[in-house]
Amino acid sequence: MNTTDRQITFSALSCLLSYPDEEWRAELPDWKALIQEIGNRQIREKLLHFFETSASYSPEALIEHYVYTFDFGKKTNMYVTYFNSGEQRERGIELLHLKNTYEQSGFLPTEKELPDYLPLMLEFAAAAEIEAARSVFEKYLSNVRELASRLEKNDSIYAELLHVLLAALENIGVRESVEGAVQA
Repeated sequence: MNTTDRQITFSALSCLLSYPDEEWRAELPDWKALIQEIGNRQIREKLLHFFETSASYSPEALIEHYVYTFDFGKKTNMYVTYFNSGEQRERGIELLHLKNTYEQSGFLPTEKELPDYLPLMLEFAAAAEIEAARSVFEKYLSNVRELASRLEKNDSIYAELLHVLLAALENIGVRESVEGAVQA
């Protein structure tokens, strides 16, 4: 995966996994055009398929599905360290480590979200050097896989995006780390 494809893929995933409000919907045509440029056919087609699937929902129904899936589902939230630590003190250490990793790479994360919020991690993966992105996601690959599995079990339309993410991570050479194994 070349740098441009990586940047588009991870940025698009960050957007598509964000809250589907009016602003989100307004950005979709631009994202669709960018995604058309991705060289990896499998990733491109799966992302484009998500557009079709999400378009079959009314704006209200898509928001409801998103909120039910990610905001009310403890087992399907997008805070990847939660799978390891829940609300335990160790999670704070992981969050601080992630924030430091971002800053050392020149990425200044928003203060609106915790550093382990998956769309924020994807923004980092799009902006950072490939080695830094790989390092972060190697630690949490099992968590991303677990989230994908849980979304699939719930028949969520977002499962497809997690499968795209897993394919993209494989494309940039992310391999499982023993340190990041899901415990809960």
